[in-house]
Amino acid sequence: MAGRFLALEGGDGVGKTTLARMVADLDYEQGLKAAGEDPPTGRLVYVSRRQMSATSAYSAGLMGHLSTMLWGSGDSPDLPDSFWVPLQAAWFTAHSTTVIGPLLDSGLDVIVDGWVYKFFSKLILQGYDQAVLDATFSRVRMPDAVILLTADPAALYDRREGQFRPAELGMHAALPDLGKETFITYQTDGQRLLRETAVRRGWPTLLVDADEQAPETAARLSPIVAELRHHDTLTYGGSRR
Repeated sequence: MAGRFLALEGGDGVGKTTLARMVADLDYEQGLKAAGEDPPTGRLVYVSRRQMSATSAYSAGLMGHLSTMLWGSGDSPDLPDSFWVPLQAAWFTAHSTTVIGPLLDSGLDVIVDGWVYKFFSKLILQGYDQAVLDATFSRVRMPDAVILLTADPAALYDRREGQFRPAELGMHAALPDLGKETFITYQTDGQRLLRETAVRRGWPTLLVDADEQAPETAARLSPIVAELRHHDTLTYGGSRR
């Protein structure tokens, strides 16, 4: 039986990566070793959404090129969303197939620090149609359960002392004079769409206090993760594969 696929979702700077690491038992490399056990350990494996494949050298090579284009080429408004969307779909397809796929298929549970939903919310704000996104990403493995992390964008901006990329500040939404005000506007609008998705799909939501220490937040998150891992009926996300 396949393991359960969980995702933390939320806006930029909310702490998805930190919290996913803290609630997991194993990292990706450890998870691959555990996948070879018979039966596997049954522990929860943290996998970065930007992790390249360690099970396919061919996939890893192609993912390296995609990674450079998506996250290593800087931020510029010169290219439209229609350029970036297929690249993201290609990335998540490769990730689904050769990164998390082998772990899940071995029976291990996996948690990732974000999946496609934040990206979707930004694109919809920028005029994209949900039906087009659904068709483009139709081959991507979707989580069995998602937990939405929400927070006050102004507090997040202050916590990171404004250290955000132009894209996170609202560059692709054509917001002028990028800074704290555009970050608040852009992230608030994106969070609103994510909340609507959470209500529609039945995702649990956890409010993150920007002044709370990560271990405290992780302690509140862990019981939710544990419940979703052992929930018999899938009401929180996509369909099992």
